[in-house]
Amino acid sequence: MMRSLFDSLPLKLMSLGFAVLLWLLIAGERTSEMGLSVPVELQNFPRELELTGEPVNAVEVRLRASPGMIQRIVPGEVSARINLVGFGEGEHIVHLTEDAIRMPFGVKVVKISPAVLTFHLERTLRKVVPVQPRLLGRPAEGFEVAEITSQPPEVRVEGPTSRVDEVDSAFTEPVSVDGARDTVTDTVTIGIADPLLRVLVTPRVKVTARIRERHATRTFKGVAVEVRGASAAARPNRVDVTVTGPAASLPGLAAADVRAYVDAARAVGGRAPVAIEIGPGHAGVEGQECSPAEVVLEAPAPARVG
Repeated sequence: MMRSLFDSLPLKLMSLGFAVLLWLLIAGERTSEMGLSVPVELQNFPRELELTGEPVNAVEVRLRASPGMIQRIVPGEVSARINLVGFGEGEHIVHLTEDAIRMPFGVKVVKISPAVLTFHLERTLRKVVPVQPRLLGRPAEGFEVAEITSQPPEVRVEGPTSRVDEVDSAFTEPVSVDGARDTVTDTVTIGIADPLLRVLVTPRVKVTARIRERHATRTFKGVAVEVRGASAAARPNRVDVTVTGPAASLPGLAAADVRAYVDAARAVGGRAPVAIEIGPGHAGVEGQECSPAEVVLEAPAPARVG
C-alpha cells in the first residue's frame, strides 16, 4: 500500500504544484470595471402597436471582468434585450436584470441604470391629411401669388392613435418664389411635425405657385339691376358691385362697363342672385361681390291710363 502511494510521486507533486499555482493566479488576479451605454433592443414587437412617450434607446451598464477582458469589450458586444411577447395596449413596466444583458462570457453585470423601464403602447392609426405648401420669398414688384396647389393634394400618415388624431396637415419644403413673374413649379419632400408619425407612399409632391400681376379691388355704387328672362322688376333695383383685377387696369374701368343682372329662371321663391358682367376690353377684371347679393323679383306695376 505504501508502495502504491509513492508510485508516480513526481507527477503527482507536479500536478499539485500546477493546481496551487493556478489557484494563486486566479485568487490573486485583480478585476476591473467599466461603464457602457448600450442599446435597448425590443424583440417580438407586437403588430399594429406603436411606442409612445419618450423612447428609451439606451441604458447604462457597469461591467466587471479581468483587466484583459474588460479592455477587449467593444460596444457592439453588449445590449439590453427586452421581449415584448404578450404585450398589448397600455402601460407596461419592465425590470432589467443581468439575464436581459447580452455580453461576452466571463463578464459580470454590476449595475444597470435605469433598471426599471416603462413602455406605453398604442394602436396604430392611419389618416389622410391635406398638404400645406410653404413658400419662400416674394414675387417681383407688382406681382403676387394668386394660388398655391400641390399634387397630390393629400397624403396618408400613420402612427400612434393619440398623435394621429392631433395632426391636421402635412407641410412641404419651402418653394422659392423670390422675384418670380410667372408660375413656379417644384417637386419637394413633405414632412410631419410630430416625429412619431410617418408619411405613407408619397414622400414628395409637386407644388405649383401661380403668379399674376398684383390685383386690387374697386367698388361701384348704385349699379342698376337688369332683369333677364322675364318681365319683372328687381327690388332693390340698384346694388353696390365690387370688382377685382390687375391693379394697373382698374383705374381705366368705367361705371358703364360694370353691369349687374339677374336671371329670372334662377329665382327661388321670388328671389334671385345678382350676377356681374364686365364689358369687353378689360382682360383679367372680374366681379367679386354684390351688396345685396340677391334681389326680389316683382311683377311690374300696371301702366296708368291717362
